[in-house]
Amino acid sequence: MSEHPMRPFVQVAAICQAPMQETNGLFSLIRIMDRVPVQGLTDEMQPQPLNMLSLVIILKSGEMSGKYKLKVVPQTPSGKHLPPLEMPVLFEREERGVILCTPLGLVATEEGLYWFDVMIETDVLTRIPLRVMYQKIQTIPGTPLQPPPGD
Repeated sequence: MSEHPMRPFVQVAAICQAPMQETNGLFSLIRIMDRVPVQGLTDEMQPQPLNMLSLVIILKSGEMSGKYKLKVVPQTPSGKHLPPLEMPVLFEREERGVILCTPLGLVATEEGLYWFDVMIETDVLTRIPLRVMYQKIQTIPGTPLQPPPGD
């Protein structure tokens, strides 16, 4: 038996703004982020959907072969585990692998450091950090609010 348990290799585990897959299968990740600023009008952050972000995970099989369950388990800054994203994957050994590219699908309910555990079955392969930074918008009485750029 090997000294190290069989597990896939992590080629990419990131949160980004714009993943692109070309017709030839090549991937590009634009604006990889581990910090995201959010703004609001209240002293405390209100729930913020982070729908402009995508989660990209690329694993390579190495010695693994067979069907497994890939899970991504989000954890809030206060330590609460959120419902996991789960999908069945097939590893075919060597350089073959799996790609997960999906909208992040997170509503941030608190500011601070979120972690996303990337797992095969119950084995944590890596963790992806994302810090949500809240800033209250300062308003001048009588001045209309402007939407943030890009909206």
